[in-house]
Amino acid sequence: MSELKPNTTKPLTPRAIQTAKDQRNARIFIFSVLILVVAHTLYMNMMGFTSLTHDACVVYKTVPRWFFQFYESFLELFVVVILGILAGVLLEKYFFKIKRFYPKNQLLAFVYGSILPVCSCGVVPLVESMQRKTSLKVIVTFIVATPLLNPYIISVSFAVLGFKYGMLRIVFSFFTAIITGYVVQYAAKLLKLDGVGNYKACVSDCDPVLDRDPFVKTMKMTKKILPYILFAGTMSFIFALINPKQYLETLNFSAEPWATMLLTLVGIPLYVCNGTDVLFLKPLMQYTDLSMGAAIAFSLSSSAVCISSIVMLAKYLGVKLTAVLTATIFILMLLFSTLINLIF
Repeated sequence: MSELKPNTTKPLTPRAIQTAKDQRNARIFIFSVLILVVAHTLYMNMMGFTSLTHDACVVYKTVPRWFFQFYESFLELFVVVILGILAGVLLEKYFFKIKRFYPKNQLLAFVYGSILPVCSCGVVPLVESMQRKTSLKVIVTFIVATPLLNPYIISVSFAVLGFKYGMLRIVFSFFTAIITGYVVQYAAKLLKLDGVGNYKACVSDCDPVLDRDPFVKTMKMTKKILPYILFAGTMSFIFALINPKQYLETLNFSAEPWATMLLTLVGIPLYVCNGTDVLFLKPLMQYTDLSMGAAIAFSLSSSAVCISSIVMLAKYLGVKLTAVLTATIFILMLLFSTLINLIF
């Protein structure tokens, strides 16, 4: 009869138990968010709802308007940021480590950004993996280009507003992203600003096991920027209650450049994602005297940044460079609108 072998398995330490618990909780939370996003997307597509037609949604008709705006301003923003962080962590882990796929210049940054279906809020944490691996102008080009174009936005632009608008949107999205990248990098050198980018999840007490887990790393990065998400959500919530869009259809858009200036000032703080601006512009271009230049200015300004992404950019780029980026977009919209109206 053989002797029983003694159990040589070492008992788990408190740290190992906590690590396993953190990994499990992070997976549960992230997968819950993913399931929520998939369910929401399927429901919106099956019912034919968009952010401009959500008044027919059961939730919208059931709850008070302020509660629905609270949901959009905080919960949707929170989900968008989490997915952006997760995508950035996964890209850093599996994709951007392959050097030939990494955006080494502004052209590649624009092309990559034009493929990814990410809005202006989600792209900010996405670029964490680019830190110290490429220049600031490439990072800014990617930040600006990503919300401006993706396959869905391009197809909606051509289908809803026509060939001229679609082509102009692509061309001037390119110039907006490239020029803004150059301007922000030049401003950083002029102001002698170093250390751009503060989305590092791991500090001196980093656990290497947890740092390798993309789900835990996503949670750690989310917690680190949570105060900025809450502040951005508050600003977005206040702006949504004011709802300046309802007043635009009553205005006369024939006076240029004032019409473009007004639309750009309104467009910059608005949270517009995945071609919503195209749907909003359709009745304006059909029933008002809105110029093509003003339409392009509104689309690009409302898509490139919003009040929520500005707050998050201030965390990543700093307040000064974020102000430079926002001001550059505003000035470019005025110049591009004037040029478009002169040509067309």
